[in-house]
Formats: sequence, C-alpha cells, structure tokens
Amino acid sequence: MKSQQDRASSHRLLIVDDNPSIHDDIRKTVCPDALPLDVADDETAIFGTEATKEPPASFRVDSAYQGQEGLAMVERALAEEQSYSLAFVDVRMPPGWDGVETIERLWKADPRLQIVICTAYSDHSWEDIQSRLGASDSLLVLRKPFDRIEVLQIAHALTRKWDLAREAQMSIDELNSKVAERTRALETEMAERARLEGSLRQVQKMEAVGQLAAGLAHDFNNILTIIQLNIADLLLASKGLASETSILREVALASERASSLVRQLLVFSRKETLCPKYLDLNQALAKFRTFLGRVLGGAVKVSIHLADSPACLKADEQDLDQIVLNLALNARDAMPGGGEIALRSSVVILAAKDAQRHAQARPGCFVCLALADTGCGMDAAILARIFEPFFTTKEIGKGTGLGLATVYGIVQRHNGWIEVDSEPGKGTTFKVFFPQDECPARPAAKSLPRAISPPPNPADLTILLVEDEKSLRQIARHFLNRSSFRTLEAADGVEALDVWARHASEVDILFTDIMMPNRISGLKLAEMLREERPELKVIYSSGNHNAGIGPELLRKDEAWFLPKPYTSEDLLSVVSEAAVAVKSPASRARGD
Repeated sequence: MKSQQDRASSHRLLIVDDNPSIHDDIRKTVCPDALPLDVADDETAIFGTEATKEPPASFRVDSAYQGQEGLAMVERALAEEQSYSLAFVDVRMPPGWDGVETIERLWKADPRLQIVICTAYSDHSWEDIQSRLGASDSLLVLRKPFDRIEVLQIAHALTRKWDLAREAQMSIDELNSKVAERTRALETEMAERARLEGSLRQVQKMEAVGQLAAGLAHDFNNILTIIQLNIADLLLASKGLASETSILREVALASERASSLVRQLLVFSRKETLCPKYLDLNQALAKFRTFLGRVLGGAVKVSIHLADSPACLKADEQDLDQIVLNLALNARDAMPGGGEIALRSSVVILAAKDAQRHAQARPGCFVCLALADTGCGMDAAILARIFEPFFTTKEIGKGTGLGLATVYGIVQRHNGWIEVDSEPGKGTTFKVFFPQDECPARPAAKSLPRAISPPPNPADLTILLVEDEKSLRQIARHFLNRSSFRTLEAADGVEALDVWARHASEVDILFTDIMMPNRISGLKLAEMLREERPELKVIYSSGNHNAGIGPELLRKDEAWFLPKPYTSEDLLSVVSEAAVAVKSPASRARGD
C-alpha cells in the first residue's frame, strides 16, 4: 500500500472543456507552482478546525477540448496503468458530445473515475443529469462561475476518496485472493478426504467380504471335498461306462471351479496365507506358452516376450499364476471376436519423477509383468471401478467380478502396484510392478512325485481321523479303509482325546481338521497328543487356507497340510507320505 507522499504525487487530473480559459483557471488553482497556496490555512479558515498534517497533494493536469479526445486520453492512461483520479467535465461542448454523454463514455471506460461536472444549469437541469447518469457518489456538480477554494477542496476531497476506494479495492482483491487460495486448499483437502474415505470404505468392504469368505470357506470346502471324494468313488465304480464318466468329470470340474472361487475370495481379501519363494518371472511366464493357448482358445493369439536378464522377485508362485491367468482371461473376454495378447517381463528402475505417475509407485528397482490386448478397451468410468469386488461389465451369469479384484489383492500383498492404460477401441495394457529381489544361488530342490505308492503293509498303520463334518469323515474313512489303513474316528477334539486314551499306543498318524467345535482345535489337539507321543505324525486339513499353518510349523513338527477341498488322490498321497515317515528307521528309533 502506498504512503501518503506517494499518493500525493501520483494524482492525474483531466479537464474536458471547449473553453481554454477554464483549463487555465483550474490548473492555476490546483497546481502549487502556478499559484502558491497554503491549503492548510484555508482549511482552518473555512471549517474552523485544526489543519491536518498530511502534505498537500500535487496534481498533474491534462487538457482535452472535446469529449472524444477526453475518452481517448482516459483509455490511454488506463493502458499505461497511470489512470486519472479526477476529471472536470463541461456540460456543454459543441459541436461534439455534450458533458453528460462524455461522462457516460468515460465511466464505461473507467468506472472508478471521480467526476466534477461544470454547469450553469442552462443546458441541463440536475434532474435531467441524474436521470441520465443515475445516482452516483463519484459525481459532483460545480456551478459556474466557480470559487477557487471550492475547486481546490473538491480536488483534494475527490482524489483522497479515489485513493481510499483504490486501497479498499486492493484489500478486497487481496482478501478474495486469500479466500480463493483457501478455497482451493479446502477443495484439495476435501478431495483427499473423500479419496481416503473411499479407500477406507473399500478396505472395510474387502475386510467384510474377507471375514465372510473365511467363515464360509471351511464349511463350503467341506461340502466340495465330499463331492469330489464321492465323484472319485463313482468314477471307480463306473469304469467302462463312458457317458456316466463324462458327466462325473464335468461335475468334478464344476467342483474345482467352485473351490477356485473360494480361494479368490480369500486372496483379494488377504485371508490367504502367503508362501513366498524366490522366482524368476521369465521362467514363470515361459511355462504359460502352451497352457494359455489351450485355456484361451484358438481365436486368441498369445506371444510372450521375456527380459534379457533374470527378473527375480520373491512371491507366492500360485499367486503369480493367478495374476497371469486372471489377466489373460479378462483380456480374452474383451476380445469376443478374437485378438492378440502379449505378455512381457522386464526389470525397470524408477526415478523419483517416474514414481509420480501412480499413487502407489515409488523410486527403486522393480520387476514388471505387462499384459497387453487388442480388445475393446475401457473408458474412464469403468477404469475407476475395475478392481472393485463383484464389479463386472459382463452379462449376468457370465462373470463373478472377482478376477481383477483377486489380482489387485495379490499385488497389494506382495507390496506392488498395478498401472492400467486403456481407451475405448484401443485395447488395454496392465502393468504389474513387484519389488525386485536377488535370487540366491542354490541347488534346485528335487520335487516329490504327486502320488506316492502306499507303504508295504498299510494294515499295520493306524490313523486317528478327526473331522466334525460327518459326511466328510465317512467318505474319507471309506477311502482310507479301501487302501487297507486301519482307521479310528472322532467327531471333535474331546472325542479324539477319549479315543486316544483307549488306543494311544496303536495310533501312528493323526489326521485332523483344524477348525473344530468344543474349544479344542486341530492344532491344540496335535500339541496335546505329541506331548505324550513326540514321534506322532500329524496331517492337518482345513478349508480355510489361513488356518495358522505355515511351512515353519510343518517342518518343525514333521507334519503335513492337506487343504480342502481335496481329491482321493490328494488324500492317499499325503497319507502315504506320512506312512513312509512312520516306517522310516529314524522314526522307529524315536518310537522305541
């Protein structure tokens, strides 16, 4: 804001009058050099008050002799940012505009201009002037002939008013600027709050679905296990009947798809246990070369491009397979008439500026899995929702809405993120980023075959089967007895302790469900029995894959885990592995 001296030296006055003598009279009155005058003394003499100590204003006076000329000078002064504070305008200036029309045009150019209209009331009455110009606090009427002191006081008063109006406007502009700035900040805060609230609702939704899935998984997988084991029994009984066998295999496939659906629910809600290990993304993608062709059909062409160097990461191998398969199936569905899918692995280094492209991105070295299709693409509205659980653009009955939600959940659990680039009609590219890891040099582990032949004389082995689902317990016992294992049954932990009390010395293997009623879980039961018999072999089973069983526990306790639903081959395979361990010399030595 300018000082008083700055303001005093900055006022420009304009005289618009066709009479040159009027210009001379006003200039001599308001300019100290033309006529020295003690304004303070005059103020005291006129108003009877002590003069202010503010220094008198000095004025720069310009002249115009017609309204058109005055308007041009006002417009030029505005363009040069040296606008006039005050204009003296004669009411009658033939042959051009009269004073009223001149003022109308001047105010249109500069609404802040203070104006003194000079008149003898011979051409226009005050009512006429007011009707044309309206009521305004920026207009004074000075009657001719005018008094020198009156002109001077008017000049000082109106220019001071002009200063105050300008300062007030500057304050208002500054306030408006601060309000606008604060409004933008509040809008940003509100947008961030809305985003966080949306994220929280999404997390709560996923948590709620995850809790529901975890609760249902146990019972649902029990039912699926019963279906699969009964199908296996029927398949054995229907050998040679091709039609029945085909139907049963379709039922078995449907059961497997239902089991996969439960696992997807657990994965995207983070209720699935991770079993991470060191992997090379190149090797993980290479195994899909022929598999994806069979799954996606002949109308979809698949190409795989691998990084020149190892793309190492630490991840759950099954989860990585889920990502590839779900993205590929999503791409296939976007190309109903066929198309192309390109899978690509790479190692990328992101700088700080690169990490700004995505909210979850960060600088560092990452392994990137990219899948691009030539499908229909997606608009912004669909892109914003593709990872929501149960959101699907497919027809009813054609999709669960869990495929991409599963991918999102898996990637989040591996501390990565997903970037999606898509436009309608131009296909879609998914890029999944995982933190890069160094694959340690280690000898390749020899994997055990899927099925292990039962050990010699399985009748010598006794299995304590603990399962609260009666139908499942009966069908599992059926297969174990068919394979010549001796089986003892219990419906829960309490009943198992009673059976153990009578047959402790006979039991070689404990096969127990983990989630059971009566406050004794399978883990607790195994702990209690192994306190008495440390060499007891234990097979845990559960429909909830996050049931507290990890590789460390299985290695430490020399135990096995059989996830539900399982087939008869799965059941006999794991029981046979445990039976071989029972028959081993080291185990017999511990038992002795």
